Amino acid sequence: MGQLGRVGESQRVVTVKTYASPYVSSDAGKLTAALVLRPSAAVDRLPPIKGEPSPIADRAVEQHAIFVRTLRDHGVAVHEMKPGDESPTESLVADCAVVLPKGAVIARPSQLERRPEVAAVERHLTELGVPIAGRIEAPGLLDATDVAVGNGVVYVGVPRAGAGLRRRSNELGRKQLEAIAAQSGYRVVELAVAPDVVRLRDVFSIVGEDIAVAAPDKVDLVAASGLRIVEIPRGEESAAGLLALGERRVIVNLRVRESVALMRKAKIAVEAIDLWEFGKAGFGPHSLALAVKRG
Repeated sequence: MGQLGRVGESQRVVTVKTYASPYVSSDAGKLTAALVLRPSAAVDRLPPIKGEPSPIADRAVEQHAIFVRTLRDHGVAVHEMKPGDESPTESLVADCAVVLPKGAVIARPSQLERRPEVAAVERHLTELGVPIAGRIEAPGLLDATDVAVGNGVVYVGVPRAGAGLRRRSNELGRKQLEAIAAQSGYRVVELAVAPDVVRLRDVFSIVGEDIAVAAPDKVDLVAASGLRIVEIPRGEESAAGLLALGERRVIVNLRVRESVALMRKAKIAVEAIDLWEFGKAGFGPHSLALAVKRG
């Protein structure tokens, strides 16, 4: 904990908590600190997925506040960023960086309008003492939620053979991530995803040392053979886009009731909250918090 300044005894002392390595060794490690950004009214401009109405900003703000309170109730130190340019996507902070044991890998989204969001997240990570382990450089492209971190393994989403190019990342971006991850002793494993999958973390999440939750119709799991898979049923594929709070403890959208029951049967503790205004646009809990520190 470092004190930034003391102006007078009657004034509040401003402090910033900084963190030390290792930062994140696995997505299933106990979440102790996270970066979030509360949504602005612009969130209602997120394009909905097929069959859903547009998100309602007031409800999204309320749901995000409950999400943050839930994190804090579980002992997570939540560092809140303020909305910047009122972009509809700026609360989706997990797209902007992947945090590994030695520091953060700064992503390079294919959407040009998201690059300022990445810069803002990088500034906040630096303020929290998280070093930059590397950056995805042009012409490489990578969105961080195309990446899942396991013990000694970084899983990266790639298009299935014959599926065509996906707009979220390219081979150059993935190769750069592989080189950066190797510095922390991690190997990269590619998981092929269906053409309609926007980001790997929508359909595949690490929830324990040897267990993952996945939508098997949407991601090829042969390369993840070392993991036990809790399979999400058709129609609830978005349930795999959860946020792990720690070993076998997760936050999910309460709308995926069948999947919640399956996870609990697999002895995964589930905190189900309503995040459907984000779900309307295809985003799960994993998109709303960037893990800064996991035990």
